Amino acid sequence: MARSALAFEIGADTSDKRSESAPTHCRIGVALDDAFHFYYEDNLKRLEALGAEIVNFSPAQDPEIPAVDGLYFGGGYPEALAHELSANRTMIEAVRSFAARGGPVYAECGGLMYLARAIRTLDGASFPMAGLIPADAVMHDRLQALGYVEVETVAPSILGTRGLRFRGHQFRYSTLAPEPHGIERVYAVRPRWGGQFTEGYRTGNLLASYVHAHWASNPSAAAGFVESCAQFRAHDR
Repeated sequence: MARSALAFEIGADTSDKRSESAPTHCRIGVALDDAFHFYYEDNLKRLEALGAEIVNFSPAQDPEIPAVDGLYFGGGYPEALAHELSANRTMIEAVRSFAARGGPVYAECGGLMYLARAIRTLDGASFPMAGLIPADAVMHDRLQALGYVEVETVAPSILGTRGLRFRGHQFRYSTLAPEPHGIERVYAVRPRWGGQFTEGYRTGNLLASYVHAHWASNPSAAAGFVESCAQFRAHDR
């Protein structure tokens, strides 16, 4: 499972309040329903303070994405609603179309699973998803990663330039299979449990990872995401 228990679970009204002093630079759609509901609350507040209007939507229930300039898919339990998510083809097509237009799409853990080709549940069933990451998210009955990590970007992304460093965590029961090929990896990840690996799958203006980033460790990442969304807003009008 995504089971991102170290992040904060937010309610439907948490991200509706914007800083009155910040002008609106962009609108960011935040996936929020029974499948996606684990976010660092500080991340959302930082986006708002930077001038992003947060617009909640449900990938499981809404027919399409709202009128936004960026998408943020957090963690949660997409495997528990795999049937509903897969069956909502109009939403999936809307996400695909947004990404194809160059819209910034940022996804963490459960969000990465949703953007994969399919979610394979413990009973062996396979549910087609957005297909933007060339791999399946395969569920396991044991933890596949747990702990804090440090990330350094090795290439530019919607979060900013190469060399951006921030911290986060992984807490997951799924893996990607097969290992995604033909897609850039922009994260060099150093976990507290030792070693280093590459991750952070990027294609166009899409960035997806198993890492739950905490942008308090480097506010430049949040600023970079808002800037990417604002640039898309300016060019897409």
